[in-house]
Amino acid sequence: MHIYKATVLIFAVQTIATVVASSIVLPEPKLVLSNDDDHYNEKRCADVDCLYRIRSKGSLNTKDFTLYLENSQGVPISIFHDLPLQPMTRSDPDIFNMVVEIPRWSFGKWETNKETVMNPIKQDCEKNGTLRFLPNLFPIRGYPVNYGAFMQTFEDPHYITPETGTKGDNDPIDVVELSETPGYIGQVKQVKILGGLCLIDQHATDWKVVTIDIKDPMAQNIDNMDDVEQYYPGLQDVIRNWYRDYKVPSTGHQNTFGFADRYLDKEYMTSVIYETHGLWRALINGKTDRNVIQTATLTNKNSPYKVNANSPEVRSVPKNDPQPSTPPPEKYQRWSFVPSSKDQS
Repeated sequence: MHIYKATVLIFAVQTIATVVASSIVLPEPKLVLSNDDDHYNEKRCADVDCLYRIRSKGSLNTKDFTLYLENSQGVPISIFHDLPLQPMTRSDPDIFNMVVEIPRWSFGKWETNKETVMNPIKQDCEKNGTLRFLPNLFPIRGYPVNYGAFMQTFEDPHYITPETGTKGDNDPIDVVELSETPGYIGQVKQVKILGGLCLIDQHATDWKVVTIDIKDPMAQNIDNMDDVEQYYPGLQDVIRNWYRDYKVPSTGHQNTFGFADRYLDKEYMTSVIYETHGLWRALINGKTDRNVIQTATLTNKNSPYKVNANSPEVRSVPKNDPQPSTPPPEKYQRWSFVPSSKDQS
C-alpha cells in the first residue's frame, strides 16, 4: 500500500540528523485547469453535477492567477458565500461540499481570498509581498492530502474555543480529504466527515476536518478515524506530523494542537462545522463586523450584502482567460528534512 510505504519511510527519517534543506530539485507537476489541453479556454465543471464551472485568469504561481466559480447560468458567484455548505442535489445530511484549494502533492499556497470581491481563489503572499509556497517535507512533496475548506463557515476571531482558550483564525474551516486521486484547484468535492484535529496556529484555533470524497473507492469502507487507521495504518500520524512540522523550515518552530494532540471523532467535528456555519450566518447577515471581508452574495436573500447578476461587484469579474503555468522558483522545489523525533519548539 503506497500510504503505508510512505509512513514507514517517514519513521525511518526520524533518525536523520537535523538538516534544514537539501539541493534535490523536484519536477513541477502539471496542474490542469481545463478539460482538454487542445481546448484550453473551455470552462471545466467544478463538481460532479456540473452545477458550477471554473473561470480563471492568469498563470499559476504568479500574483495574476485568480480562479472564480460561476453558476449554471454562467454568472460568477462568491465562493465563500454562495457555494452551499451541503450539496443541493443530495438529501443525505452527512454529505458536505468541499472546495479544493491545494491538490495533493502541490505546494503553492492557494486559498479562497476573503478580501477580493466574489472571493476567488488566489495564491497567498508572505508579509514581504512574495508568493507563498509550502515546504516539501521529506519524503512528501507539498501537501500530503487534498486540502481546501467548507464554504459558508467562519472561524470568527471574536469567538473563543472554550477547550483551548484560543480565538478563531478568521477563515472558513479547513478540510483535508483522503481520496486516492489528487483533486484540482477549484474542484467542489462531495465529502463525508471522518474526524479532525484542532491545530493551534499563531495562538488561533485552526480546525482541520478530515474527510473522504464519497466517489472514492474506499469511501464505502471508511466512516470514521478508526476506519482510517484500519485501512491506512499510519496515515493519521503522517497528517498530524506534517501539520506539526510544516513551518519548521521557515520559522524553526513546531505547531501545537489542542485536545492533547488527539484526533476528534466525526460527531464532534460535525458539531464544530455547524457551529462555524452559524458564525458565518452572523457575518453574512450583517450581525458581525466584516472588517475587510468582501461579502457580496447572489444567493443569500436576507443579507444586506445581496447583489444580482448585473451588480458592479459581479460584472467586475474578468472573463475566462487561463494561461499556461509559470514554474515556481527553484528554491521552493527542494526537499526539506525535518526530524520529528524530538520537540523543535
